[in-house]
Amino acid sequence: MTTPVARGGRTAALATDALRATLRPLGQLLEEVHGAVAGTENPPHELKVEFGIQIGQDLKLGIVGLNGKATMTVSATWQQQTTADPAQG
Repeated sequence: MTTPVARGGRTAALATDALRATLRPLGQLLEEVHGAVAGTENPPHELKVEFGIQIGQDLKLGIVGLNGKATMTVSATWQQQTTADPAQG
């Protein structure tokens, strides 16, 4: 069975829109993580956030790990401050 290209393109566009809408709440969650970290006295130079994501057939978003529980891993990196030696000018 063949499917016209235009129809397939429309289906892909709908799927892309649905996925975008499903993942949109992650942006808000990332903003919360960023705000919490950026507001600290000594914020890290690098921040990495990983999610375990599961999307059901109903396109509802679940953040899960291999064992079915919600997972979010946050790691931060601070670079060591170097001070210039004034004698070396």
